[in-house]
Amino acid sequence: DWLPDGRLLVIAVREGLLLRQEADGSLVTHADLRALSKSPWNEIVVDGRGNIYVNGGGPAPAAGEHFGPGTIVLITPEGTIGQVADSIAFANGMAVTPDNKTLIIAESHASRLTGFD
Repeated sequence: DWLPDGRLLVIAVREGLLLRQEADGSLVTHADLRALSKSPWNEIVVDGRGNIYVNGGGPAPAAGEHFGPGTIVLITPEGTIGQVADSIAFANGMAVTPDNKTLIIAESHASRLTGFD
């Protein structure tokens, strides 16, 4: 996904790092998520205020990797990182409503959409 200033964000899935592409093309660490989940990280969505949501956990981790209920973390524009949801049944798609008030998560293993205000 993209930050409001146009810089690209990517997740280094197995490393647990959220990376940001700078104007010169280099990738720098935007946030270190390793302490927040043993499962691989999966997706990123950014709201209109610059809040970044990242989900962790997946349906088929590599041999020897931990798999458990998923988690959602929030990285604020100020750099604060915190878990905002847990026990997610494999988040496989996230979106923020246009008013920036609700994060919607598609929980594939539960066959449902879940909204968080």
